[in-house]
Amino acid sequence: MRAKNIDFRKITGNFWLVSINNKLRKLVEEYPGVDLANSVLCYGYIDHEAGLSLEVLALSSKDSEGFHIFESNSAISSKIRIGAIKDENICFLEDRNGELRKRFAFQIGILDDYAVEEDIEESRKMKVLDAFRSPEYPDDVLVYLLKVGNKPEACWVRIEGLMENQIIGTLLNEPEQNFSYHVGEKIAFFIHEDENGGIALCSNMNPSQKITAEDLEDGTMLESSIYNFNREKNQDHFLDILEILRDSYVWIPGDFVMSDTDESRMKDLLEQSEAEPQSIVGNTFKTQDQCKFKPDILKYDEDLFFPVFSNPEAMGEYGNQLSKIQQHFLDVITLATNHEQNLSGIVINAFSEPFVLDRDLWDLVKNMKSRLT
Repeated sequence: MRAKNIDFRKITGNFWLVSINNKLRKLVEEYPGVDLANSVLCYGYIDHEAGLSLEVLALSSKDSEGFHIFESNSAISSKIRIGAIKDENICFLEDRNGELRKRFAFQIGILDDYAVEEDIEESRKMKVLDAFRSPEYPDDVLVYLLKVGNKPEACWVRIEGLMENQIIGTLLNEPEQNFSYHVGEKIAFFIHEDENGGIALCSNMNPSQKITAEDLEDGTMLESSIYNFNREKNQDHFLDILEILRDSYVWIPGDFVMSDTDESRMKDLLEQSEAEPQSIVGNTFKTQDQCKFKPDILKYDEDLFFPVFSNPEAMGEYGNQLSKIQQHFLDVITLATNHEQNLSGIVINAFSEPFVLDRDLWDLVKNMKSRLT
């Protein structure tokens, strides 16, 4: 069967034989048996960026006397992209007793480097997307960009994450019309079903209603948007939260930490005053170095989250024993990205009306256009 006619799910994780032609023979010339082989034994996988691929395991030969698989060459790694052999016939090789998987465990294990996040893996199971997938790049789908004043324009988008009612992806080509988004930027899109049951992937790129800094000042607009989304999880409410976050200042709980030098000076001062504790009452201790603010981190099950709040009151009792600083949300994303721990997301108002911004969405918010007038 021709490679282009085989479902990518069938190719992935299975063994395949590809007939050797002159071009392939050059690719595998360093593998044992190259002078005798007439096919290449491969293993299918998906490279998120390079697309549907076959990892070369070894060479093989088949003649009237039987079928033989030569030894591999573990010193090299050779890959065949499906796009390069889409019109060639490839043959499925069943590994009935698991001997092939055991024999080539090292080569197959190297492909773990191409593992993707759970959301992308889940999207590969979504058959509703199949009509829009690139035949050679299963993670790339055709999305229609929609904006008043523009014609619907189809662009390729690489899937990067999933939300309840949205899919997040990277725009792979520059739109011909002005949508205010450009190649390489992240966009959100959704599955649209018309009244006749027709399906399309669409991204709403119409600019949202403008807001002012005063609208955002006390955090109630952010709280209201989260409240609406938590009760009706649709794309409009979801994007409203992201756009408001992009322009908001939020409060971060944490502690101010002195430098090691200042902490040592403070310790020495306390030790010197042990005999006369009253001697330091009323004195001022001035740090030589700048104090650093250490944000608090919340843990839920095994996941770590960076907490922020729409205003200090939203922290409740949790915030009573912590210091607080106000930062623009884009700066919060930078802090969370550079945090020493691997954070799963940023949680807004964790103890009242919570909303979690998954790590996959941070770049999407950074790339959004400001709604401020």
